[in-house]
Amino acid sequence: MRGPWPPLGAFWEGAGGQLRNPSGLAGRLAGRLMGFANARPNALALAALGLHAHERLIELGCGPGHALRALLSDSRVERVTGLDWSEAMLAQAARRNRRALDKGRLALVRGDFTKLPFADGSADAVLAVNVAYFMSAAAAGEAHRVLRSGGRLVIYATHGSAMRRWPFAGSHSHRLFDRRRLAALLTEGGFRKDQIRINDAEAGFGVSGLLAVAAKD
Repeated sequence: MRGPWPPLGAFWEGAGGQLRNPSGLAGRLAGRLMGFANARPNALALAALGLHAHERLIELGCGPGHALRALLSDSRVERVTGLDWSEAMLAQAARRNRRALDKGRLALVRGDFTKLPFADGSADAVLAVNVAYFMSAAAAGEAHRVLRSGGRLVIYATHGSAMRRWPFAGSHSHRLFDRRRLAALLTEGGFRKDQIRINDAEAGFGVSGLLAVAAKD
């Protein structure tokens, strides 16, 4: 006789789905965990941005808003827009960055990676930390479109070799990346091969990652 708990496969599928689109109580908990798990990846990605004065940035999949807060603490940043599909994450990001919202330095937008609600060439940089798993070539193309000439996209993604050990990161919810596949995502999105740099990165706790910087001509 089956017990009251769902099969483990269904549990892990649900967990993966919550990382893709957090909602409800489980989604709020996922947001708290993201803040802890993304601390080192956020720091690596922000360092790779190479910020300049008066820049406007977009973070794709801003989640609970930790990277937004770090960006807004830098006086060189003029304005940041955080985009996420999850209303639960946008609510957490708003609470964490209320002062910047009130001052107009931050905007929070609910939207889809494949159809960004931003004008062509409107951003100096686009940041995407631990969300490449949910990005298609169309999404990479949208990131390319909204960047100004000379702008850059910075992506951090945990290496597929590490993620294969995690039962929540199955094909039902995540795309897995090595260097070749991450480079392919970027070139399919319109970035030139000679404008893409991908380095190995250590995310902490023995987890290997990939850090990509792609410039737009």
